Amino acid sequence: MDGMSHSALADPPAPGGGTRSLVHRQRSWEPFGLSDATADHRQEFVLTGELTTGHPLVAAGPHRFHDLQTAVEMVRETGEFIGQTHFSVPANRTAVFYRVAVATRDISAWRATADARERPALLTSELRVRPDKVIDGVPRSLRFSTVLSIDDVPCGSGSADVVFLPPVVHRNHRVLSLATALTAPTGESAAGQPADPAEVGRSHPETVLVHGPFDLTHGRLSATVRIPDSWPLPDGAAEGHVPALVQLEALRQTALLAAGRMHQLATDRCTLGSLKVHFRGYAEPDVAMRCAAVVGLCGRDAEGRRLSPVTLTLAQGGRAVLEAVVTVVEDL
Repeated sequence: MDGMSHSALADPPAPGGGTRSLVHRQRSWEPFGLSDATADHRQEFVLTGELTTGHPLVAAGPHRFHDLQTAVEMVRETGEFIGQTHFSVPANRTAVFYRVAVATRDISAWRATADARERPALLTSELRVRPDKVIDGVPRSLRFSTVLSIDDVPCGSGSADVVFLPPVVHRNHRVLSLATALTAPTGESAAGQPADPAEVGRSHPETVLVHGPFDLTHGRLSATVRIPDSWPLPDGAAEGHVPALVQLEALRQTALLAAGRMHQLATDRCTLGSLKVHFRGYAEPDVAMRCAAVVGLCGRDAEGRRLSPVTLTLAQGGRAVLEAVVTVVEDL
């Protein structure tokens, strides 16, 4: 039987994020000295967290589904901690997740129950972490693979890649990103009215990120992204850039809006069935952002649910901040 040891609690989540814990799993052969350290440097962990309905960013909708980006955020929050405590990454290096993918096994497992407010569901991520580009025993990057379950019911899988940047390299990236954003044309800053909350899977106007006008032409839709001043931002805002969780929420809202209008999906009953993101740079606050969506053909899954792929680009200052492919699923 594998040994389990509490490494530490993960970093505090964003407001309303619920309690989370990280446990290091010792593989069964290691206590007997049978592990070949030169051949296998992987480590295994179990990460658990509540899927609270009180989160200001990812739980502000009709509560039909748990949002997929919650699984992404849980892994992201622990990446730097795991690198420092189990792979000897220096504390002065900054963890940057640049590729993330999550896919559901069965979207029905992500439905929120009626008693979710009183008893939050528990998301469990079984993590395998493999070091890469190891120099003098210290990895420059880590590869995460995860199997997901909600209340012990298997619900999906995912992967993520994180690179650890030395202080000088990280500072140079930030300076270049900010300079590019500040020299960008400012004509995009004038946004129109926000989308109807129901069209982006939210319940209140103050939780809507995407603003019009929305012109759907040949399956293409573009929206201005604006972050409400009243939103409490999660980790990352203190570093001067728009946090990944906010960017993922902008993707989700744009995808539901575009797929709903293109295929007449009931967006209040839609959620993301898969998410694959490539972060290409930092998103700077107080600079206009646009999210462009290209909607694919509408199909059906094995259970007959309608679904549609959507390709998205979040751009700022004439450059792509991230690129993504998601699947919008209608679960009636």
